[in-house]
Amino acid sequence: MNLSIISIRGVAMAWLVGAILLHPPLLLAANPIQNNAPDKEVELLMERVGPPSPLAIKTFEQAGMLEVKPHTLTSDERLKVERALVALPALHQRVLLDKLDHLAFVDGIPGEGTGLTSPGEHAGHYDITLRASLINESLSTFLTTKERRDFSSSGGETTVTMDGQGVDALHYVLLHESTHVVDRTCHITDDKNSLFTAGIWIEAHKLVPSLASTVLNETYFRTGKPFGIEKAATVYDALSKSPFVSLYSTASSAEDFAELVAWHEVRRDGGALTIELGADAQWRPLAFAGVDKRFKYVDDLLAHPRRYGCANYAS
Repeated sequence: MNLSIISIRGVAMAWLVGAILLHPPLLLAANPIQNNAPDKEVELLMERVGPPSPLAIKTFEQAGMLEVKPHTLTSDERLKVERALVALPALHQRVLLDKLDHLAFVDGIPGEGTGLTSPGEHAGHYDITLRASLINESLSTFLTTKERRDFSSSGGETTVTMDGQGVDALHYVLLHESTHVVDRTCHITDDKNSLFTAGIWIEAHKLVPSLASTVLNETYFRTGKPFGIEKAATVYDALSKSPFVSLYSTASSAEDFAELVAWHEVRRDGGALTIELGADAQWRPLAFAGVDKRFKYVDDLLAHPRRYGCANYAS
């Protein structure tokens, strides 16, 4: 959801789309950097972990989620949140220190809804409010639940399964959501000439003709209408020839950017993603040629944020 970037994933189009759709869950055990002691930046960010803002609760209620209520983190859950913040890129930590008002967790978000990134109490600031159960949900479970929205079952045994390895869901979701804040702050996807949009997006939700003419213009995350499962192989073959790392990336330029950066970091930490269709067909999006090319742009962004409108957050 986007007011500037509200995203409630799960309701309108996938996780909760306000103008930006969002999602994720799990344990940071496999992440090699999770044992690092938190630095001062993370300690300051942890001070912003607390109850959701009244505006965030109101946004959930307006979306029909009347059972949403604040979740009080246990000491173990707080440790997992801290580790996920430690794992964020330095650019993301700096932007959040400047722009994040609240990081909150709630109970009562239905199904695969993830949460929302919404305007904060101060102008140009943001709140990130997430489904609390994400903290202990596996990345594979989270991704599979979301992906299956894109296909309707024919009653047969063929299903789509997502195998996400290397980090937990919470890590992945915070990567995704904090990238939205970086994007809104630095206006990266607003730039039609940006390396992250040129040749792919004409406008925030409008693909270039070469992509608009493909099946990827018809994903659930763009239309709200699922494909028949019998079309899944064709859809994933098209994805493998595209610049997108996931079907969710097709939702908008902002979601595309957030997915690309999140999966770049998952791969950097030794993670992997495999899409499985039935027993035999598999696709590995992190190795797609078009995705690998764009991962190099993420490398450049994180190393040289000045080049992308993030001069205030360069080291």
